[in-house]
Amino acid sequence: MGVSFDRDILIAGHKPAVFKNALRGFMKTGSPGNLIDLKSVFPLRRDGAIVFEECLDRGLIEPKDGFTVSEKGETVARGRVVRRTPLAQAQMVLDDFLRHVEMLNQDPDAVRYVERVWVFGSLMRGEEAVGDIDVALETSRRPEYLADYALMKRHLKELLSRRDDVPASRGLVGSAETWITERVLYGPRRHPLLAGVQSDVSDLVDLGAACRLIYDRARGGRVNDPILSRHPQSNGRQNDLGPPAEMPDFTPNGLRPMDGRWVAGFSKWGGVSPYDIFRGWTDDARKLFPHYPEGLRVIGGNRDLASYPWVPKRLKAGGFDGREAVALVNATPLKGTSIVLRRKVEQGSENWILHAWFEHLEFYRSRKRVDYSTLPDLAAAAALILAVDAERMLRRAAEESAGAGIQICVRRDLDEDMNVHFIDAVHNHLQARRIRIEPEGWSSPPASVVRA
Repeated sequence: MGVSFDRDILIAGHKPAVFKNALRGFMKTGSPGNLIDLKSVFPLRRDGAIVFEECLDRGLIEPKDGFTVSEKGETVARGRVVRRTPLAQAQMVLDDFLRHVEMLNQDPDAVRYVERVWVFGSLMRGEEAVGDIDVALETSRRPEYLADYALMKRHLKELLSRRDDVPASRGLVGSAETWITERVLYGPRRHPLLAGVQSDVSDLVDLGAACRLIYDRARGGRVNDPILSRHPQSNGRQNDLGPPAEMPDFTPNGLRPMDGRWVAGFSKWGGVSPYDIFRGWTDDARKLFPHYPEGLRVIGGNRDLASYPWVPKRLKAGGFDGREAVALVNATPLKGTSIVLRRKVEQGSENWILHAWFEHLEFYRSRKRVDYSTLPDLAAAAALILAVDAERMLRRAAEESAGAGIQICVRRDLDEDMNVHFIDAVHNHLQARRIRIEPEGWSSPPASVVRA
């Protein structure tokens, strides 16, 4: 008895099926890069990156021995995604099923009786909405056929000969017995809420779950017995079964900057491929990167720059986690520029602010002035990191009904020449995506960036 998720709810703007499929994919490889690049799940890499961050913030993935799916995450990966049905409507479906049980027991041609019907799960608990109806049946073969197998075989053959809807595979007696019984109970098409009806009580007994008897043929049909802590035949939950699955708590931790290494697909060498980020050479890819950024790297804690033409001094000092500090480097054998992007999220009652600033500017081979040809790719990478941070903040604000305004503030910590060329380039990229920045210290700052 697992958990079921309402397929219409949204978690950070995504349906539960997205998290379920992402976690199932992650369980195969344990690679964040493979998760965010699941093309069958995510339209763009940034969508996968946002879901990966939400999995971390909600405890579905744990940073243990690298990264691993938590018990809560495994529950989501194994769960069923269904359309949850109001309790009153589900009760009507159950009542109709019990009418079919009565029809079967009164049918002179039937070969089996339904002796008892047990209900358990969300419907028994009276939850406002249910994913399916958990029911277990106790059945028995009618005495005349229990004593004479040949008689039952002839009877079933005669019954099937009268029908024109019998599948060709119903040749065996046991299969015919099941088909005849289920045809009366469910009709030509089983109701989706009854998909999990169990034909015996063995699983219910093993689960040791609370249940209630709602039909007893020996007592005349429908009954209204009290809820039992477990089935009368059960001695408690079997040791080889895990604890009962519980609906996970999706409450997230406080917002923090996303791991900027998603831009590079979490690769150790940090290489940036617009084709992979945008799933092809789309218009958005060409607007952000007019030329392929051969030397661009996004560097966090893990790095492998053995074949890279330049390793800035600041990178050698370490201290990059990809969130509060991420290095952006663009270098060729002849030129290069490195800069550190720092970010911090401030969640106020009215505004959520993403603070960003740049520091530790370095030039390749001790150049005195920056080579501006290295700036566009650096500005594009910075703008992409900030824009997706803002998108995730918007999704979280919508989920929490916070109504907060989302704002990006870029602080001027670099020299004036670098500010003019670099921060303006970042601003232009964000503005092209309908996101505006408020550089702290500007004399006439623009209006707030984005409103949720």
